[in-house]
Amino acid sequence: MSDILTALRTELRGIFADRQVRLIILAALVIYALIYPFPYRAELLRDVPVVLVDLDRSTSSAELARRVTASEAVTLRHDAPDMITATRLVQERRAYGVLVIPEGFERALLRGAQSPVALYADASYFLMYQRVMQGAAIPLRQMGAEVEMGRLIVQGTAPDVSLAQVSPVAQIEVPLFNPAAGYATYVLPAAFVLILQQTMLMGLALVASRRGSGSGHPVWRVLGRMGAWVMLYAALLPLYLIILPALYGLPNLGSPGAVLMLGLPFVLATGLLAQCVAALFRRGEVVQVVLLAVGLPFFFLSGFAWPVEAIPAHLNWIAQIIPSTAAIDGLVRVSQMGATLPEIGHRLWHLWGLVVAFAVVALWLEVKARPAGNADHHSA
Repeated sequence: MSDILTALRTELRGIFADRQVRLIILAALVIYALIYPFPYRAELLRDVPVVLVDLDRSTSSAELARRVTASEAVTLRHDAPDMITATRLVQERRAYGVLVIPEGFERALLRGAQSPVALYADASYFLMYQRVMQGAAIPLRQMGAEVEMGRLIVQGTAPDVSLAQVSPVAQIEVPLFNPAAGYATYVLPAAFVLILQQTMLMGLALVASRRGSGSGHPVWRVLGRMGAWVMLYAALLPLYLIILPALYGLPNLGSPGAVLMLGLPFVLATGLLAQCVAALFRRGEVVQVVLLAVGLPFFFLSGFAWPVEAIPAHLNWIAQIIPSTAAIDGLVRVSQMGATLPEIGHRLWHLWGLVVAFAVVALWLEVKARPAGNADHHSA
């Protein structure tokens, strides 16, 4: 027991006595907590600027323009006389789309003929592209249906029958688990897990690369360090995964107990992975470079930037070794889908499996590199 307590105190001292580690584990978390969620608080992109090129200048084209700009997604901020001017505005990033109403638009509608309307959107900025297409497409479809319905009524068709003909299926959209269909609700829970993992990996690996072997059996030393991580992240993990989402108004259907039960193996697996990385690369500056390099791959392999089902199988296998992959999936199921512990049992077993696997590797590397009984070469 004394060996475990000694290792625990040594690990905490290594964390709090090292300025660089404090900056990574504590200061970086505070900075991320304040800055990272702020740009996404609006949840949705609204009023994306679009250029109107109205070559018809009729009552119908003005009505279409009014409907498009009334949508929350886009606003017709510029009225260009031709496509050359509109293209220049898009190239200058003063607008992200162009709506072109052709000459003869109203005349074609009155004749009962189709009148194509051109919509150009900047697909190099994917979210802008989605909002432009969504914001303009709905008013266009609605206006087309109303014109067709009016034509049928004039021909003697009953209003109810006309409505059924132009819109045979009533579409009711119900977003599940993300009521506002917002970007912050989608990205922040996963991002918080990744931030925790990355700062923990870098900080604890740096501590491991700078400490000596210590005294006692390697098993007790590893257990003592695990106790130190649990003590430290008993405060940091609830702050990031429970308190911050509540402060930022993210929907939460799960229980804090389930989040903590998921967080315990996540912290242990991440801490043990940091020990393995530190033992493999030894020097602190090399460890930092390696972990910085794998940060972006961890992000893309986690399964929320791109669906897991669409990731190649061999990369998906690699992703399962990263603690954040199982933790993000489990946390999203708990917090946004209201899953209970039995319902995320496979993710809990996944994380505990990683704990066991990384513990075996960490112990092996500890025994191989620093046999028990060596003098303590600790240097802060």
